[in-house]
Amino acid sequence: MLHCKGWNLVYNYPSLPSFLGSATVSLNDSMVQNIRWGCGLLKVGLSSFCPLIYGSSRMSILQSMCNAFLAFRSFYSFPILCYATIPQLCLFNGISLYPKVSSPRFAIFATVYVSILSQHLSEVLFEAGSLRMWWNELRIWMIKSVTAYFFACLDVLMKLIGLKKANFIVTSKVVDEAQVERYKMGVFSFEGDPFFLVILVTQVTLNMVSFTAGLGMFSSHFSFQVSAIQ
Repeated sequence: MLHCKGWNLVYNYPSLPSFLGSATVSLNDSMVQNIRWGCGLLKVGLSSFCPLIYGSSRMSILQSMCNAFLAFRSFYSFPILCYATIPQLCLFNGISLYPKVSSPRFAIFATVYVSILSQHLSEVLFEAGSLRMWWNELRIWMIKSVTAYFFACLDVLMKLIGLKKANFIVTSKVVDEAQVERYKMGVFSFEGDPFFLVILVTQVTLNMVSFTAGLGMFSSHFSFQVSAIQ
């Protein structure tokens, strides 16, 4: 609404912090916070204030798309869940999902994949980050996509069909000194609600089993080819 009324944004980065707050240092608090953000943004996106239709004549297409990206970010969960499940099941069952390296279509997949990773890596390094920070951001993004974003979509759906009343979950502000000390040492606490851990453990188990089965099939196929040549 502010953008439609003609207000412009100015990026202000003063030498001293303008605001201070406590960041989440555990998996449970981080997931609760992201579910709340995802619910609020998605409800705006599905309302009459949807960035794609509200004030589209008074905002640029790029600005509307950027706002819509934030509003509908929780929908990331569905393609990410497919990405974290279908290729693994295909590998476990010996089904070819992606084109072979010799296929011209392989270049398309490789280019898109490398471009996405390179863009994210360049952004992290530009902000004085490290390879470890880049790797951890990818891991946290995957965790949020299959848990927080997924539960945010379910929460909004249940509220729309009347199965759940609107509520506001506040992130815990209680400071756990032990967690803070581990966080300062670069250790992130994955202790959390089993509600979140079920999906994560299932995905990790599926990936490990499928990867092991894929290595076994590759080893058997390679040994067969070597024996055939001999």
